[in-house]
Amino acid sequence: MTYIIDGHNLIGVLPDIHLADPGDEARLLGRLRAYRARATRSAGSMIVFFDSGLSGSSPRREAPGSSSEVEARFADPGQTADDAIVAFLRGVSQPGQYAVVTDDQELTWRVRALGASVLRASEFAPRLAARPKRITSRAGQNGTSKMPTPDPRDPAFADLYDGFMSAEKSRKHFPDGAAAGADAWTEKLYSDDAAAAQSAARWLGQHGGEGALEPLRDALTHSDARVRAAALLAMADLGDRRALPVLCERLAHDGASMARQAAAQSLGRIGDRSVETALETAAGSDAKSKVRKAARDALAQIRARPPQAKQGGQGGAKPPS
Repeated sequence: MTYIIDGHNLIGVLPDIHLADPGDEARLLGRLRAYRARATRSAGSMIVFFDSGLSGSSPRREAPGSSSEVEARFADPGQTADDAIVAFLRGVSQPGQYAVVTDDQELTWRVRALGASVLRASEFAPRLAARPKRITSRAGQNGTSKMPTPDPRDPAFADLYDGFMSAEKSRKHFPDGAAAGADAWTEKLYSDDAAAAQSAARWLGQHGGEGALEPLRDALTHSDARVRAAALLAMADLGDRRALPVLCERLAHDGASMARQAAAQSLGRIGDRSVETALETAAGSDAKSKVRKAARDALAQIRARPPQAKQGGQGGAKPPS
């Protein structure tokens, strides 16, 4: 079985890789390589399709981490990754030998009509986080199991190694970890260093609590779209319904498609039905296909959830009109 992976759709359901991250595509490819290294018999070969890029520049044909077993392909300008996947399946003699990994409902219908099977991205994602199985050493006494010491620089552990290095850098800058306090991270959020500001936004979303919403709102005035996108994604990590109006506003009016895409993704993650109209508008009229697709995915995510009783959310704020 060969897996055809809707790359950006899969990134959208992973908890630790975000579409606004620099190198998000390379990180996904590294994660897939690590999965294949753990489960060679069951993993199958993989072809990962990405949209051509947010900037509208010439499409990239290769990405770091692309290999014969995990191949990366980028759609042509004016073509979505969905269309590229459908075109690929139309060109093969036996589409039934391929499984498409996606949560996109429209793409699901299209590839099933061609005879391919579908595996939901949200069901496939947990496989990428699985730990390697323990290996029993024959030399062990009394049947004890020993785990070989892994080399974190091995390609199969590429993401883990990056995580270790990032954590080590954070400890050097903030030796007390969370005890360093939100003030230190908020100061970095206003930095001219875009990478530092993105890291600060992610930290505030995960650890900043209710008081992080205001600085994240302020970060939406940053000139760098990557910082704005990171702040919008961090609002979803907070899960605070008071962020819904600003997320809707950015979805409609931010000049960078990366930020609009992040706003749509965050609205889907918060999951409040009051934002369906804003998402429907973006799904039907945004100039960028990736934003339209993110809005459709968010709508599907919201509508798949069971209805809940109305509540005020954190801070007692009303949902956006």
